[in-house]
Parts: sequence; structure tokens; C-alpha cells
Amino acid sequence: MSQANPSSAPSAQQRFLGLLKNDILKLSLAELDFGIYRILNYRRAKVLAYLDDTLPGRITAWTSTLEQASGRALASTEADHCYYHLHTFFSRYWDDGDFIPRARRGGTPAYAVPYNGEDTHFHWATKGSHYIKSGELFARYAYTDGELEVRFVIERADVEKDNAKGSAKIFFPISVQALAGGVELRWQWRAATDAENKRYKNKSASRTIDVGQSDISSEEEDETPGAEGASLQERVLNAWLLGADLKGAKAPASLNPVLLASNARRFVRKNTSDFFVHPHLGEFLRGELDVYLKHEFVQVWDAPDDELPRIRAKFKLVRDIALDLITFLDQIERFQATLFEKRKFVLQADYLVQCSWLQREGGDEGQKLVLEAAASAEQAKEWATWVGDKSKKTNGKKLLGAYPHLPLHTRHFSADFKARVLACFDDIEAALGGELIHADNYAALRTLEPAYRERVKCIYIDPPYNTGGDGFLYKDEFTKHSSWASLMDTRLGAARDVLTKNGVLFSSIDLNERFALGRLLELRFGAENAVGEIIWNNVTDNNPTQIANEHEYVLCVANVVSALDPAWKNRLSASKDALVRIGNELIASHADDETLKSAYANWFRENKAFLGQMDRYKYIDQGGVYTGSQSVHNPGKEGYRYDVLHPTTGEPCKQPLMGYRFPEETMKKLLADKKILFGADHSKLIELKVYAHEYEEKLSSVLTLDGRSGANDLRAMFANGLPFKNPKPTSLLEHILPFVVNAGDTALDFFAGSATTGHAVINLNREDGGARKFLLVEQGEYFDSVTLPRIAKVMTAPEWKDGAPKDSVQHTAEGTASAPTPADEHWSRLTLPLVRVLRLERYEDSLNALDFEQNQPLAPAEHAQAAITFVAHDAQEHLLRYWLMDDSAGQAVRLSTAKLTHPFDYQLTLHEPTGERVVTVDLLETARLLLGLAPKRQRTLTDPQGQRHQLMEAVLASDLARGAPQPQPVLLWLRSVDDSRSDEAAQAEHAWLVQAVQAEFKRALSDYATLFHNRAAWWPLGLCGTPIDALLEQRMMERAA
Repeated sequence: MSQANPSSAPSAQQRFLGLLKNDILKLSLAELDFGIYRILNYRRAKVLAYLDDTLPGRITAWTSTLEQASGRALASTEADHCYYHLHTFFSRYWDDGDFIPRARRGGTPAYAVPYNGEDTHFHWATKGSHYIKSGELFARYAYTDGELEVRFVIERADVEKDNAKGSAKIFFPISVQALAGGVELRWQWRAATDAENKRYKNKSASRTIDVGQSDISSEEEDETPGAEGASLQERVLNAWLLGADLKGAKAPASLNPVLLASNARRFVRKNTSDFFVHPHLGEFLRGELDVYLKHEFVQVWDAPDDELPRIRAKFKLVRDIALDLITFLDQIERFQATLFEKRKFVLQADYLVQCSWLQREGGDEGQKLVLEAAASAEQAKEWATWVGDKSKKTNGKKLLGAYPHLPLHTRHFSADFKARVLACFDDIEAALGGELIHADNYAALRTLEPAYRERVKCIYIDPPYNTGGDGFLYKDEFTKHSSWASLMDTRLGAARDVLTKNGVLFSSIDLNERFALGRLLELRFGAENAVGEIIWNNVTDNNPTQIANEHEYVLCVANVVSALDPAWKNRLSASKDALVRIGNELIASHADDETLKSAYANWFRENKAFLGQMDRYKYIDQGGVYTGSQSVHNPGKEGYRYDVLHPTTGEPCKQPLMGYRFPEETMKKLLADKKILFGADHSKLIELKVYAHEYEEKLSSVLTLDGRSGANDLRAMFANGLPFKNPKPTSLLEHILPFVVNAGDTALDFFAGSATTGHAVINLNREDGGARKFLLVEQGEYFDSVTLPRIAKVMTAPEWKDGAPKDSVQHTAEGTASAPTPADEHWSRLTLPLVRVLRLERYEDSLNALDFEQNQPLAPAEHAQAAITFVAHDAQEHLLRYWLMDDSAGQAVRLSTAKLTHPFDYQLTLHEPTGERVVTVDLLETARLLLGLAPKRQRTLTDPQGQRHQLMEAVLASDLARGAPQPQPVLLWLRSVDDSRSDEAAQAEHAWLVQAVQAEFKRALSDYATLFHNRAAWWPLGLCGTPIDALLEQRMMERAA
């Protein structure tokens, strides 16, 4: 057996228990009261009782049993060895408090990678873990200092416009405020100013200053004394903690300086690094434990025969203790993974609704709604922001007069107002141009999946490039690429679930993660479903070193490549449209062929540089602009052979190398239709005449497009500088999407950023009158400052300059006398009038909504009793395996079916450092997503007893996904209900429902394929409803595949 030299018994025991308490379970952080820390503190006393008494007691009992069996005392090192090996094993997989699943084989530092014999294998350090952005974890932070509660609050900084976290940003403490029973410290997350960079510039020392150190010297007079530290962030913190700078945030003397320093550093570190949840921790550690015990704990062949029983007993003891601890740790991770993977509640659902549509199609009610919106000060203020109006006194009616297609935003109005707006639509799904979802993208993909499964034709994403300045966070250089891989892996897997069978995913990327993205796409979609790669030449590098980097990539993968169209063609081309238009105009004004050709030659000469791939279309006749194509030639193999006589020389024209592409009869028809072009004589090859209106663009693997145009797009729409870093050009999406997204398809972007994808979809609909929809998911602060406003602006006007619609924009459908526009062709009529805005529950909300009773420290007698209780198998098993799931059962965050008696009052109570915050859930929208419904009509009604009812007529999204020609409608019915009501009351409720559905939807209840309802309902013979209570709970909590 391996005879390592562990330290003395108390030291070995303390080292192992210290590892468990401080590094792994973080029970030393009892002062923290939020997120997972609050949950662990709920059972902290009982967990400590297990670790301090029950676990050591098991080892003591084992030694006593062996001593009695053998009749002799065991060596004092036996217990030491147990603790030593437990410490050695567990310490391998935790780094600075974070679990890293690195498989080990033997005592060497080398790691093992699971490999199944495939041709090539792609692995990363955090594979199988959920990446969670740290902003989700520490958006709110608090700890206790004696009787005081100390809160850290991040205050939004307007020092720079880019809201993304980046390597140049750090935390600055800015103010301290005394509160009842505590202190609030406010921080700013921003880039340092030039003056601050100078003040905190690098020092020769790279240590962290201990609180209370006094022998600090300044290297220069303009530098802050005591600003030593290895990083800019460290130097700022040290200067503040020593009171040398940032004195506006000087901490009160009543605070423990050691606690303040440790929590400040923990707060900063966790907010600038990654965070993981490990759903497979138990499976991984159990496998590792078996390997460790067999290869490092014991070498049976080196042990005397009479020692084997003792060794086997110790082997079993260490294994049993380790398995119990693994079970407990796995329970914590699985619980967090359950909350992370759960489908989320819709906390708020609003709409952007085009005012001109309401006035035109909404009847008297629609016009009333628009007048009420124009009279709203909040709405008028938002409109003024959207259109760049700088008037001192905002006038909503005046703004609407100037920009009649402005969308009203139901966020500014009551629930009744929103219900009245939706009642104006006879087909909400048909009117819906898209959805904006403010949420973590994984949460959004999981939540949207029932409603959009196999309905999304195309996904385009522009993920963080992991360059260090794009807001992507990682713990250190070791995890830089693995963190990014974990972020992308789970999201790509969830994204595939919503793609149609013939759907595709495009992803932009640069060289930094090009290889990793390619392998991740192979893992999630299969190498056989790779479609190709676009090299996007987007910049000119005027200062190259060795090779000028002037391109990015757009990778493309199919859900099922065999289901794709055999050839992708784009009928939408700005160059094509320009050529067709100018050709028609010249033909109308030049009857003579010679003057027609001359006029077109002049126009072509001036505009050739702007025509791109269509610069070959340099000819014109009365049929339109055209070019010559060699597509009459047979490619690659021998074709047809026959003579084609030249019209002037009468001689056979030179034949293509491999003959003609089609038979002689087809050629005769082309000649009769005058579709063949001849050279000056018969020595030239003939060509096929192709008119511009026949042109179909191909998706080339090389694309040249100025990347700066994305920033120009945004600058035109937002007057005060660039509000978003590195936006993609609208023209890039307008180039790619038409090849796969047809007139009625849906496009998804779950890294939506500045909403370029949504902008492009709206533009494409305006080009061909299509009804494409967009789904945009974004969780950043710029959702409300960039993503949503950009979509509202595009709905308002198609062209912008300096943050306002261009003066040349034609806002009326009739156009002008000199340039009339048919009403149905006006851009406003080609814009779908409705955009849904959803705000989903966050992972942090899920943790904070858990309502555990406050854990109290145990008195000595209670502590002893708890240790005794753990000896009972069932109590110990419950703590180690089930307490988190059992104690959280029935809580609102896990969808409490008992609370569905009052669906309009369903609330989450979030226990946050700033106090309790109550959020009312939009249960109708939550149910719509979980049940997978596409709404047609929606009503909010009140019955004679004053009870509120919500009725949604919808079709199943699964019917839309499979292309059912006339899917049968379903009805979703929510209402407040008393479970103990009488049969008479239940029947009266049913009678009211029959009348209401007939009056509002002109249908009988029997017309619906399914009648969904909350709680119990009374149905007559022959009619049966479907209760949704258990179904919603099951859909929300089911784990990801």
C-alpha cells in the first residue's frame, strides 16, 4: 500500500474538513445571504453537525470495531490515512473554490480524457458543465458584519457607451450610504479614465496590501499612495481599502476591515470571472473515485496476507464516506442545474403595435387606443427618444402626426389597455412580426422550445469572439477557451431543437475560436450536416505584421443536410432591382434601340462600381437589361454535338470544348426566342442571353462587404455616438437570409445584440411583401437602450440619419403627386404591425425565489442531538440526497399547482440583499409557451360575479411545424376559481363560458380540439376539458436532454 506521510491526526482531519467547509461547500461564508449561499446556509448548522460529528464518528467507530475484532490497538496513523486520502482525492477537483472536472489516472499531474476510439476527438476542461455569466450570480451581493447588513450594489456608469463587460473595465467604489440596520456600498463597473490610469499605473510591487499596512510610499507625486498590486483592479481596491483614495466611498469605522476587504475582493473576482454548474458531477467523481482507490489508495500485492482484512475495511470506509460526500455535492449541483435548465416564467409580456395599423384596421376602438397612447406622457417621451425629437415640451399627438407609423408600447399602459389592443387582432400569429426576449439565451431557448419546436427555418448568431474585450468572462487563461466552449455547447444543442428539418444555422466567428466552433457544431449537429463556410472579407489591414488579417468567417450547418433544397438561390438583390428599374425607365423613354443602348451605356459606366456581381449586365434591348452567359456549354463531360450557324457568315460557330449542354431541339427554340447571342463572327462561342429580371444570386463562399457599415447603420439610427460595439451590417444578413428564409419563415438570433437580424428581416419583408418573423434574444443592459429601440425605429421609418427618420421618407401610403405609391406597396403596409416583448425569469431570480425558512445556529445540546439523528439512515440519506428537492417542492418558482387557483395573482417573492421584491408572473404567456400554442385571438373578460377570465384561441405549434393545412383551434381558459365551490356555481361558470366564447369568437366549445383550463371545471356529457396544472409543472421542470 502507498505509504505517504500524512500529517498528525488533528492536522489531517482539519485539512480535510477545512477543504470541505471552506473551499467546496463554502460554509465559511455564512455572512453571505443570497443565491446558492442562502440555500446552503438554510441547512448550514445540520451540515456542520454532519461534518464535525457524524463523519469523524464513523472513522472513530471503524477503528474501535477493528481493534475489538483483532484484539490489538491500531496504529495512530490509520485515521490519519483515511483523512489524508479523502483530502488528496477531493482537492484534485477544486481550484480556488471552483470545481474543474479534470480526470486523473495515477498520482502524476497528467490528466486523462475520455476517448471512445473515434477518428478525432474534441475535448475541453469544462465539458458537460453549464456556463453561467457571473452577472447572473452577483448582480446583488450582501454579507453580515455582526448586527449590520452590508450590501454591494452595482450602479450603471455612463462614462462610456459600450455596456459590454470587457478587459478594460474594472470596479470602482463610489459611495457609501447608511441604511436602517446596515450599510450600502455602491460600485461602478467602467473603464478607468486617463487620469485614473495614470494614478494607478504599474508599480514595482505586485503584492496585495494587507489591511492596516502603513509603510506605504509613493513613487511619484501624482500617484496614489499605497496603490500596489498585480493588476489595475487590485491597485484600485488597495488604495480604497487603505483610505488613500476614493474617499467618497470611505467605509464606516464600524465595519470589520478584514471582512470588508475579503468580501470586496470576492465580489470583484466573481464578477469578472466565469461560473459553472455541473449537472454530471456525481457521475464524474464516482468514476474518478474508483480509479483513485484502485490505483493510489491500496496496492494489494504489497500487503501481507494478515493485513488484507484491515486494508479492505479501510478501503470500504474511505469509499463509503467519499460516496456519501459525492452524493451530497451532486445533490447541490443537480439542484442548481435543475433551476438553470428549468423553463422560465414570463415576468412581463408587452407589445409594440404600429399605430397606423390600429387606426386603419382596429376600427373605432383602435383609434381610441392610439389617441390614449398619444396623450400618455411616458409614451410621448419614448417616441421623442426614438425619433430624435429635441423639443422642450414633448407632444405625442404632434409626433404621431409627423411619424404616423410609430409603434405604441404597451409597457406604459395598464393590463386592460393591453387586452384592448390585442382584442383588435383577429389573427395575432399572422400579424406578429417577431418577438424580443430579454433573457439569458439558454433560458430563452429552453422556454421557447415547446412553442417553436421545428418551426425556425434559420438561426443566425454573432457570439462573443472571446478576444478579451468583447464582454466574455473566464476565470483565467487556463479556462479561457474551455469556458467559451461550454457557453456555446449547451446553447447550440438547445438551438437545434427549434430548427425545422430543412433548417440551417449560420454563425459568425473570427480566427480566435474558428476551430472550436467548427468542432462544437460537429458534436451537436454531426459532421455529415456541415454545409460550408463563408469567408467574409470585411476590413483592410493597413498595418499588417506578417499576414494581414482582413476577414472573418460565417460557418453554416444544417439540421438535416439531406432535407435542404438542392440549390440555394436568392431572388432578392438590390443590384438586380436597380438594373430592372433603370432598364424599364429607359425603355419607356427611348423607343429607338440605338438611343436606348447609348443611354444605358452612359448609366452603366457611371454606376458599374456599385453593381457587384451584376456588373456583367452591360447590354439592353426592348426586353430589358441583359448579359451573356456561357451556360449553354456542357461542364465537365461530353455533351451534345451539332452545328449552330452564325447569322452573318453562315458558317458553323465554334463549339464548346465539351459540346453543348442541351439537345438540338432546345437550341432551336432558344434561337427562335432570340435568346442566343453571337460573336462578331463564327470563330466566337455563342452565349445565352440572360435578362436581369431572371437573375438568381448564388451564396458564394467568399463575400466582400465593408464591416464598418454595421456601425454606420447604428450611427444613422442613434444620434449620440455608437451605442453598441462591433454591430454586424444589416447588409450581411440581407445577403445571407434570402437564400434560406422564405416569405413565411422564422429566423432566430439568440445573441441579438443590436438587433441587426430583426432589422434585416423587416427589410426583406418590405422588399417582397413576405411575412417572415424574427426571434431575438438578448440579456444585456442594451436590450432597452439599443435592441428594442432599433426595432421600434425600423417599424417607424425605413431610412434614418442622425437619429431621426430621413426627410425623404414617404410616410403616407398615397405618396406624392409626382411619385404616387399604391397603398398596398407602401413600406408601412409591408411591415407586420405587431412585435411581442417578453421578459423572462433569470437564474438568479430562481435562486432568490426559493423560500426557505431562516436557518438558526444550533445550541450545543441541539448540535449534539443533530449528530445523533444523523446516525439514523433515513435522516442521513435525506440530507445527503433529497433535502434540496424535497424542501423546495411546491414552491412558486417550481410552478406551484396550488397557486393556480388565482392565476392572475401568481407571484414570485425574490429574497434579495436589498430586501424582498415581489414579481407578478404573466401566467397566460407562460402557459402559452409551455403548452406550445400559437395565439389567434385573445380576450380578457369579467363574468357577472366579478371574476376575471382570460381566453386565448390558438392552434398547436406542432400543427404549424408539420404544415397542417387547416389546424383545428384549441382554447386556453384561465380564471380565478374556488376549488370548494358548489356544483351549481361550477355549472353557472360553464354556462357563462359557452355564451362568452360564442359572443367573442363565434364558436361553440365543441369546435375546439382541446379545451385547456386551470384547476377543475364542470363539463357536460360529451365535452371534456384538459386541466393544465400538472402539465405546466411537468413542462417547466423537465430536465434538458
